[in-house]
Amino acid sequence: MHYSVQSGDTLWLIAQRFRSDLRAIAQANSIEEPYHVHPGQVLHIPRRHRLIGFIPDYAAAEGIADALASPEPFNEVIYTFLRVQSDGTVRAGAVDRALQVLRARRTRVLAGVTNLSEAAYSAEAASAALMADDSRSHLATAVVEAVTTCCLDGACLDFQKIGPDHWDAMHNLVCEVRSRFARLSPYYTIALVFPSDWLDTGLDLTQISECVDLMIMEGYEKGAGAVEGPPTSISWLEENARAAVDRIGTSKLTVALGVYGLDWTEGADPAYVTAEAAERISRETGGLVERSLDDGTPGFSYYDASSRMHRVWYEDFMSVAMKIDLLDRMGIRKIALWRLGTIPHNLLSSALSMGM
Repeated sequence: MHYSVQSGDTLWLIAQRFRSDLRAIAQANSIEEPYHVHPGQVLHIPRRHRLIGFIPDYAAAEGIADALASPEPFNEVIYTFLRVQSDGTVRAGAVDRALQVLRARRTRVLAGVTNLSEAAYSAEAASAALMADDSRSHLATAVVEAVTTCCLDGACLDFQKIGPDHWDAMHNLVCEVRSRFARLSPYYTIALVFPSDWLDTGLDLTQISECVDLMIMEGYEKGAGAVEGPPTSISWLEENARAAVDRIGTSKLTVALGVYGLDWTEGADPAYVTAEAAERISRETGGLVERSLDDGTPGFSYYDASSRMHRVWYEDFMSVAMKIDLLDRMGIRKIALWRLGTIPHNLLSSALSMGM
């Protein structure tokens, strides 16, 4: 982001305005002590956070458009197109050519690898791919070949609904992928997503973090089958993020925030809705939006055509900003967003312009 210096500005005031570090701005603009600036001078304001976006291949056009429309380039996007099947083989989806436009814009693109198949995470697929040495080696080969063939910048492994034995095998997999990448270039990135219930299940993050560059915590609490409430309470986020910092520090820790909503109906699992859809429903139904006293999350109630009552909670700019501020105070400077293509443009633009 760029800023034109106004009359009365000092570098310290500019740093405060953008929640940035004075020395970081000075270094980015080759300004030496005593850090004088003058009106009309155009400064590059380095972003405070390393920003990552998720893009699934089934919504590639919308996700890539979001990334390209952002006022500042994302540091990375994770493009999930490699899915492990129940027999351990890898099915590769289509790779959108526009990803290379993102790369030309200084955004690194990582190949997302997952055991999500037909809208469900498969423990069977994880077992078939991870538990035997030869199948694990085949998976490592498939990942490296996909990255190099598609001219991408690394890989992100996102396996869910797996047990402790799977995670031990995952450690071996990421170390093998790391070794293969190292023979080709030192600049490949390896990321690993760990689940939102990692603390409850006692997952040991320390060992596996040694072989990866980014440890991405699912920082969204609720989904289908959960108890009614905001998608992510700030108290839950703080507890899990602090525990992750204690285990692995902040140098690799990345927290993924879910910018979405949940529409709860009595006796049924909640339906996912985008933040824009939630705001539209509140306008159309006259649902009065009120914010949670705990974390500022907006919510409202409405009745559908069958007279069933719905309760909707969703994330917006204010609630996301509060979570980013919490993580910032904990020293966490790497933020991921789930998922591009569904995030309101005003939220994305505002967050980026704030130095996110």
